[in-house]
Amino acid sequence: MEVDDKAGAPPLSGSTLLANEEKHESSRPAPASCGNWAIDTGALDGGFRYGEITSIAGAKGTGKTLFAFHAIASHLLAHESGEVVLIATSDIHLPRLRDVLISRLERHDRGPEFQESGYVYSKQSARKQPSPDLAHRVTSMLERIRLCRVFDFPGVAEAVAEFTTSLEENDRRDQEAFDAMERKMKGIPDSEDEDEDSDALDVEEHAAAKPKSFDDQDRNRLRQPASANMIVVDNMASVVGSMMAKSQVQGHAMLATFMQSLQHLTHRRHVCTLVINSVVGLRLHGVQHPRRLDDHVSIFASTLGKPALGKHFANLIDTSIFLSTVPKGREDADIAYGDGQRPRRFDEAGVIEVVKDRKGTREGIWRAFVIERGFELQSTSL
Repeated sequence: MEVDDKAGAPPLSGSTLLANEEKHESSRPAPASCGNWAIDTGALDGGFRYGEITSIAGAKGTGKTLFAFHAIASHLLAHESGEVVLIATSDIHLPRLRDVLISRLERHDRGPEFQESGYVYSKQSARKQPSPDLAHRVTSMLERIRLCRVFDFPGVAEAVAEFTTSLEENDRRDQEAFDAMERKMKGIPDSEDEDEDSDALDVEEHAAAKPKSFDDQDRNRLRQPASANMIVVDNMASVVGSMMAKSQVQGHAMLATFMQSLQHLTHRRHVCTLVINSVVGLRLHGVQHPRRLDDHVSIFASTLGKPALGKHFANLIDTSIFLSTVPKGREDADIAYGDGQRPRRFDEAGVIEVVKDRKGTREGIWRAFVIERGFELQSTSL
């Protein structure tokens, strides 16, 4: 009887698994800021977490892509060799991304003097042309963004697969360089560097040479931590919706398989993954229609709507963020929801709220904000 030589992996004890997980968690980078200290601390518990998939859902004009742009800027500022994979299923307003990068670099150069108040930007009457040095730094940051334009769901999956392959290739090259350095420090000659006439080598002299000791400190010094990375998909709902229209069953299966693979990559590599989502079931100001409890995810009774990809997608992510707009004050609310007078203009404020958090530490918290100059986020009160 033939015996299969492929034996199963040996079992690991619970203490070993726990130690490995704690070591993995200790290397998790600090969260990526949204660009405003008050919003980071008041709603996001520090920012967008690495090692997790975060969905940012909102109607058009609520600022979901702007939040992603600020997260990209924070990532590039904090990690000099880190990269961003920006998967665009629709047009991306690159000048706006450039303005965000310029603004964040200017803030970074000024220092943290505005952070304690949450007012992180100084008001300016007009956008000035950046200095040559600042423009060069912005260009360097943009070069670390891989922009992938796709038109369907398989395109999104292919872009993520290519990024995964590139990370594995980098790991292979780093491991080869590490092994070569380890052999060199141990005094072991590299076969590729040996001369064809190595038979003439004095074996006794070589054997008498004492190799250098190579301990864990040397390994830690040589094995540098991998650079943090970020994945942004804008917008997932558009490509998933068209896929679901062809076949619900097959579409759900493909989405689940892809998200499980993305979850594995995100957690194992400590990637900060942001997925932009749309909203369905919106309510227009002053328009009454039947409401269902499962359509109401916001803590504000006046805000209807829910993330477009639904509960199935919510189970495949770690954090779900919902963006909406509400009247800024009482007078604005009277105008928005009908005060018996002619329709008039009223001021609105954005609201960012966490509707789901797998860890349970942020669920239900929110913060109001306004967008200044088209690309700056500022905390405000209602």
